[in-house]
Amino acid sequence: MKPRQNREILKVVAKTFQVIEVLAQASEGAGVTVLARTIKQPKATVYRILSTLSHLGYAEKDGISNNYRLTSKVRRLVHGEKRDTLCRTARPFMERLLAQFEQAVNLGILEHDQVVFVDMLEGLRWIRMSATLNTYFPVHCTASGKSIVAFLPPDMTDRILRSIPMLRLTPNTIQSIPALKKHLAQIRIQGFAVDDEETEVGARCVAAPIYDSTGMPFAAISVSGPTSHVEGRELLVIARAVKEAANNISAKFGFRAQSLKVVI
Repeated sequence: MKPRQNREILKVVAKTFQVIEVLAQASEGAGVTVLARTIKQPKATVYRILSTLSHLGYAEKDGISNNYRLTSKVRRLVHGEKRDTLCRTARPFMERLLAQFEQAVNLGILEHDQVVFVDMLEGLRWIRMSATLNTYFPVHCTASGKSIVAFLPPDMTDRILRSIPMLRLTPNTIQSIPALKKHLAQIRIQGFAVDDEETEVGARCVAAPIYDSTGMPFAAISVSGPTSHVEGRELLVIARAVKEAANNISAKFGFRAQSLKVVI
C-alpha cells in the first residue's frame, strides 16, 4: 500500500527546490539531463522548471556548456541576514585592526560581480578617500575585490572577468584580463591582495578574503591608508594582521582556516 501523499504539498514546488538544491552544489552548473537523473524526474519537467527559474532571474544558462547556474538573485534572498551577521561578526576584528594600525578598516562583500562596502571604520591617521558605505566598486582594481575573485572557482572567476568592464581609474589600474589573471595567481600564493594606487592615487589598501562554511569566498576585510603609511615592512605587517582577522572571521562562519595556503 502506497503512503498517503500530503495534499497540502505542491509537487512542482518541491521539484523546483530539488533543482535549486542540486544547482547550489554544482560549482560549474548542471545540464537538464544531469539534473533529471539526479532528482529522478522527466527531462521535460526539469526543463520547464529551469525555464521558469531563468525567466524569473533565478537561473541562467551558459551559452558554451549549456549548463544552468543559479544567479545572485537567489543569494540575495538570504543576503540581508548574512550581511548583518557578517557585520556583527567582523566588527570586533575591525576595531582591533583600527587600534593596531590607526588606518581605515573596511568590510566588503561580492555582489553583482562588484564589491560593496557594508561596514567601514575611519582611520585616525586618515586622508579621506572615495570609498563610502554601501557604494559599489570594481573588483579588478580594489584589494577586496581581487582578494575574493582570486579564490573563487576558476569558472566563476573567468565569468566575472569576462563580464566586467576593465575601467582605468588611475595609471596603475590593470586593464587586461591576462595581466589580471597573472596578478590573481600571485594573490593566491600570498593569501592577500593589494590595491597599489589602482583605485585612487595616493591610497594603498591590503585585503584578505572571508570564506563561508563551504569554502567559498564571499567577503573581504581590508586596511586602507595613504601610500606613505602603507608601504614596505609596514605593509607586510598589515597583511599578516588582515589575513589573521579574515581567517578568524571565516572560522566563525564554519570555515576551517588550516586548509588555506598563505605565504608571505
